[in-house]
Amino acid sequence: MSVPLARLLAAVVALLLAIAPTVGAPQADAQPVPKQFLQIQIDTVSPDLVTTTSDPLVTVTGRIRNIGDRPVRDVVVRLERADAVSSSTALRTNLTGNVDQYQPVADFITVAPELARGQDVPFRLAYPLRAAAQSLSIDQPGVYPVMVNVNGTPDYGAPARLDDSRFLLPVLGVPPADADGSPADTGSVDSAVPPDTTRPVAMTLLWPLADRPRLAAGAPGETTPVRLIDDELATSLAPGGRLDTMLSAVDFATGPAVDPRGELARAVCLAVDPDLLITVNAMTNGYVVNAGPEAGRGTATYPGAGRQAAIDWLARLRAVAARLCVTATTYAQADLDALHRVGDFGLSAIATRGAADIVAQILGVPVTRGATLVGDGPMTAGTVQLLSAQGPTVAIGAADLSGPQDGDGSRPQTAEVSPVRYTPNVVAAPFDPAVGAALASVGAQPESPSYLSASLDTPLKQDSAVARRQDALGAMLWQSLDPDVTPRTQLLVPPLMWGLSGDDAAAVLSAVGTAIRSGLAVPRPLRAVIDEAAAVHGSAELPSGTTGNPRGRFDDGVVSGIAATTGRLWGLTAALGTDERTGLTGAQYTAPLREDMLRALSLSVPPDARAGLAQQRLTTVSATVTDLFNAVTIVNPGGSYTLATERSPLPLALRNDLPVPIRVRLDIDAPPGMTVTDMGEIVLPPGFLPLKVPIEVHFTQRVAVDVALRTANGLPLGEPARLSVHSNAYGKVLFIITLTGGAVLVLLVGRRLWHRFRGQPDPADLDRPDPIEVALAFPDDPAADTAQPARTTAGPRRAPTSRGGPGD
Repeated sequence: MSVPLARLLAAVVALLLAIAPTVGAPQADAQPVPKQFLQIQIDTVSPDLVTTTSDPLVTVTGRIRNIGDRPVRDVVVRLERADAVSSSTALRTNLTGNVDQYQPVADFITVAPELARGQDVPFRLAYPLRAAAQSLSIDQPGVYPVMVNVNGTPDYGAPARLDDSRFLLPVLGVPPADADGSPADTGSVDSAVPPDTTRPVAMTLLWPLADRPRLAAGAPGETTPVRLIDDELATSLAPGGRLDTMLSAVDFATGPAVDPRGELARAVCLAVDPDLLITVNAMTNGYVVNAGPEAGRGTATYPGAGRQAAIDWLARLRAVAARLCVTATTYAQADLDALHRVGDFGLSAIATRGAADIVAQILGVPVTRGATLVGDGPMTAGTVQLLSAQGPTVAIGAADLSGPQDGDGSRPQTAEVSPVRYTPNVVAAPFDPAVGAALASVGAQPESPSYLSASLDTPLKQDSAVARRQDALGAMLWQSLDPDVTPRTQLLVPPLMWGLSGDDAAAVLSAVGTAIRSGLAVPRPLRAVIDEAAAVHGSAELPSGTTGNPRGRFDDGVVSGIAATTGRLWGLTAALGTDERTGLTGAQYTAPLREDMLRALSLSVPPDARAGLAQQRLTTVSATVTDLFNAVTIVNPGGSYTLATERSPLPLALRNDLPVPIRVRLDIDAPPGMTVTDMGEIVLPPGFLPLKVPIEVHFTQRVAVDVALRTANGLPLGEPARLSVHSNAYGKVLFIITLTGGAVLVLLVGRRLWHRFRGQPDPADLDRPDPIEVALAFPDDPAADTAQPARTTAGPRRAPTSRGGPGD
């Protein structure tokens, strides 16, 4: 195609697209184009909670920004609303997807004739709650979905709905208003529509104080100062930080100045992570921070900056906890379903039953016991089975809730939140997952909990913080405003890693307080929740947990690795004793490593990062456990031993580099001919311990003796040592020969002495020549001369023989 022809066709297409916007006005039901050109940012919604005393004018302000690759002309915006929410799923489905349920409040208004790339423009929409025309037409309390709809015409395109932003508007009461929508005068106060308070909801709010695991992995109990993987906790505890904001907000809202009757205080219970308390308490004594990645053991460190912030925050928490309900989360917010797959009873006990003891000890206050917070994961059969093995408890977790794509989609569904007993030990007190997900969307880092069905998920990143806050307020209050919803109880369980701003925290606590003061709700302490649930009888099928999102599930490799490492650690701990000098016990020494296994299973980590961080922590702890086993060993002399006798002891030296004693056994592989006395169980204190092992050898040679060290329950310690042993002892054959020769010698000597004492010649000497004859035969031999006296004194002379005559 030639260049002039291509240019001509492009001009024609551009002309047709330019003419197209004049064909008709923007349509509310126009579908968004595939590529996003505009983005709405809602800055304010006033009032955020509508009451009978509120301004009857609802005002929404914000900005519209061109985020596309071309200019957009004729940018127009209008406000629309849907009917009041009447089900749990509607809290989610009204915020995404289809817009057919929305009706316009008023006509479109133009906010910009043209919006260039990167340019933004403000908008303000203000309409009365109810009036004859151009109003929200809300005349009854309820939670109403509201949408800001923006249309425009992109270059080379047609008019379309280019973006929308939706939020929930809670209307606790309709304020009085004149026919034109303006505030009514005092004479018209009867036109106000109050809420139905005949069936208030018993409301309980868990206020989480938790954080991601910050203690560096692989540090046993005596490590000082403690190491943190980063110093973000110092920022969080300092004024203006996340944890400071969470504590300050609940302290202020439940204080006597704001809550003089203590109604909100009775409805609120602090849910505190024991791992956070351990970390903050350790920070008060000074700490260091890893300068490198967490997995790098022995990495460089630098001093932490949050010691004073930790001291101040912990002191404030103790003061607030002294007047509010306090309960414990699972340790490090561990995933109970994954922990069940690990299959370690002791580790499960630390995560559940042991958590309250830690909170009570550090805060010095009574802790509400009897409840287990399942956390941000779904309630599964494995979770129930784990809790059942730990004893009676009330499991607080998300109820099953199917979205339109999970079921037939014919009608909205409401979560079933009535208590249900699964086993004799476990009864569940469910909360509405749609409400929990709405609470999780509030804050600077919104997340969708893994217990929420994927079909009920909404795109959180594009919504403004104000819109997400409105969604949370509406989700919290919709059940109170609908008297037909049963049961009339409500558990508000936000995510444990809740990252609220000061305004967000104040709005949430104010909404609960307003509902209680208006008669829509009554406070229900957590202890009442536990007692009422525990009274439920029956036996339901174990939950399937299939409606949750599998994203973030810990894989089998991590689970099996944690099981193996934990098993080795328990075996070592069983052999450790108590150091009398310091009072440190073996269980205290290895406790941080077991807790590391729970930190590896923490649900506080974003789902996409869980597997990697869990494997990283597991690798570090496994290496540390191996080092602990290798810290107890046999000192190899590197030379050879020489045994002087058959019962010479075998000298050995044992070394214990652990700070606590350990009970060990020697395993000596003796060669044939060597017998080793079993020394039994040996208590090996820290340092060196010389030993002399009783042995008995029956050979004379050089042999190799293998010596290994094991714990009292048979786990190998350190590296085996091979000793070179040389024995000078007699063997059995030589011993028998020597003994026989000695016996013969004794007999011969005895016989000679016997004949000598009787004056008889020894028969053994009869064949010897006569000394006199020897002397005569060798007259010049001095030996003959000297022999004669000896022969004379030796005994009687030998009788003459028949040889020779008398002349001889």
